Amino acid sequence: MKNVIKTTVVILALVSFVSCKNETKNDKNISNSDAVTMAELSFENENVGKQFQHYIHLKTALVNSDMDEAKSGAKMLLENSEDAALNELLSKISEASDIEEQRTLFSDVTEKMTAIVNASISSGEVYQQYCPMAFNNEGGYWLSTEEEIRNPYFGDRMLKCGKVTETIK
Repeated sequence: MKNVIKTTVVILALVSFVSCKNETKNDKNISNSDAVTMAELSFENENVGKQFQHYIHLKTALVNSDMDEAKSGAKMLLENSEDAALNELLSKISEASDIEEQRTLFSDVTEKMTAIVNASISSGEVYQQYCPMAFNNEGGYWLSTEEEIRNPYFGDRMLKCGKVTETIK
C-alpha cells in the first residue's frame, strides 16, 4: 500500500512539473488568436498581407529568441518585398550570426513595414508597440496583431516590457 501511495505522489509531482514547464514555454509563444487576428486583417494590396504575415513570423521568432527561425522569416518576407531598402535589411537579418544584430535590424524593418501597413490596411487593427528600454534606453517599436505585449527586442528576458502606442486601422 505504501508503494502505491509513493508511486501516485511521484506521478502527480511529475505531471505537475511538466504542466508548469509547458505553461512557461507556452507563455513565450504567440497565441492562436494571432492567427485569428491575421484572418480579420485585410489590405488594399494582397502582397502587403503576405508581407505582414512574414513580418509577424519574423517578430515571433525574435520574441522566442530563435535566430534560425528569424532568418527564415526574413527570407520569406524578402521573397515578397519589392522595396530595395527593406530587402537590404532583410538580407542582413537572414545572414546575421547574432540575434542582437537581427533585433537591431528588425527595428529598421519595423519602420519600413509601418509605412507599408499604414498605406494599405483596409480593415482590422494592427498595434504599434513600444519598449522604452530597447537599444540602451533609446526605445524601439514593433507591430503586432494583438494588444498583448510580446517584446521582440528582449525575448524572454523582458517578454512583457512595452506598451501599445497606436492602433493602425
